[in-house]
Amino acid sequence: MPPEIIVFEKSFEQRLGEYTDILCARGFLPASGVRDEWYFYIESTMEAAGWQAVWKISRQKCEEFKIKFPTLVFVVVKNVIFQELTAVVDIVAVQDDISLPEEHEVSLISLYPTKQQEYDLNITDTAECLDQLRFFYNHLWWPWDCDDASEDWPSTHLEARLQLFYDMQSGAVLHETGQRIRSLLHEARKIEESIKNAQSENDSDEVDGNTVLELMKLDTQRENIKREVDILENPLLRNVWMKKKREIVQQERKNRGQPQDVYFVWLGGTVDEFIAALTKARNVIKPESYVKSKALLQDALDQAIAGDAVVLCPGIHSVCSTGGLEEGGSIEGFLEPADTILRPNGAGNVIFDWSADVTLKNLTIDVDGIQMAMSIRHGTVHLQNCRVIGSVENDTGILVLKDGHLDARDCYFSNFGIGLVIDPGARVSMVNCSIMHCNVGIKAFEDSSILLQNCRVSDCLEYGLKIEIPQQNDDKKENQQVGTVALLKSRTPIIRTPIIQIPNYPDRLSAKYKT
Repeated sequence: MPPEIIVFEKSFEQRLGEYTDILCARGFLPASGVRDEWYFYIESTMEAAGWQAVWKISRQKCEEFKIKFPTLVFVVVKNVIFQELTAVVDIVAVQDDISLPEEHEVSLISLYPTKQQEYDLNITDTAECLDQLRFFYNHLWWPWDCDDASEDWPSTHLEARLQLFYDMQSGAVLHETGQRIRSLLHEARKIEESIKNAQSENDSDEVDGNTVLELMKLDTQRENIKREVDILENPLLRNVWMKKKREIVQQERKNRGQPQDVYFVWLGGTVDEFIAALTKARNVIKPESYVKSKALLQDALDQAIAGDAVVLCPGIHSVCSTGGLEEGGSIEGFLEPADTILRPNGAGNVIFDWSADVTLKNLTIDVDGIQMAMSIRHGTVHLQNCRVIGSVENDTGILVLKDGHLDARDCYFSNFGIGLVIDPGARVSMVNCSIMHCNVGIKAFEDSSILLQNCRVSDCLEYGLKIEIPQQNDDKKENQQVGTVALLKSRTPIIRTPIIQIPNYPDRLSAKYKT
């Protein structure tokens, strides 16, 4: 079983208080001084050496080592280089059958301390310090921040950016808008890296004309991104922008002569193939529907509004956001799931983030390295005759949050770290579904509602079904109970009508008490 890492779930208020203590203790702080403040903080808080951690190797390093991304490695920290925010580590164990040098210097934010340590260390403070550092540089620090040394960074940006992050997490900001922000920041970071590379390759006094033009082009691109993101960072401007977007959608709906548009996505082919595809698509399109043709799925999603339908021809379709269907609609294939495949293209950490009633039919969703296939915040997501396929063991198939409902019928989930996560207050109903080849098939929390009928969970490495039940003031290992489905009968009835088969691991269920 892989080592268990220390994780933190914190509220907006908790993080704001922590960062205020770290960054505002000495008054005015320009962006150029932020890194030094982190250096002073981590030097006084973290263990300097001897602790064990999981190293999540970056995509760039994975490409250099010619290994798959993401790859996780178990390491021991030999020395923390505080001023550089890095650490020297020795590899103890690798995730797969790969060969890597024993010693590496790695970024601190890529290290995740484990709960079990060989030596008696204050590992919780170290883990929390790294969590604070990682969250800050991943979500609050933007590529152009050091450009302006005249402003006080915390008073200008800290609360606004922290609020933006939590608004995107809660769904207060539409997923499409959140994806746009993440995409812009990702592009800006790539541009910043390109600028640094170009400058390092021409560090002499004489710089050729081509390099100057390239730097000017990159700087212009970065400034354009900065202007757009600055608008979305400001809560007042963001609310005005989102209100305007909703008004446009409402006006489009009012101007239509019909309640729903159907977008038929055709990837190309001969006239006979086009006619044959349309003939088959008639089985899923109502005769009175108003049909528009699109060449790309993402174009159809971007032009659709809530309640519209997208019908896909066979083939591989790229998707980066839910577009106008985030607030309701449908995406359907009209053949077998293997014939119509959805793959992420710049989709961030999750392909689909749903906040309303949505139907997906006859599709294969290939996660392909993204951390999650979909999350369900509100409403009901109907999955019918779909295949959801992961690629690495730390992916999550579907996350159902409080107030979300997943209704899956005749579906197949495979190759995930966790196939299905069901938060407290979430509901899941599955009929004739299979979950296979995961580390954990289903992870559910107490106060969630699950209905499984004729479902199969098999070939899961750790648990077929893992139930986590909070218990106040007691999270000791001896309170963990492991047993068969019969164990659940003595607990709160989390599972209703548990018609579930776990043929390969009938005794690998877990009810884990956790504060």
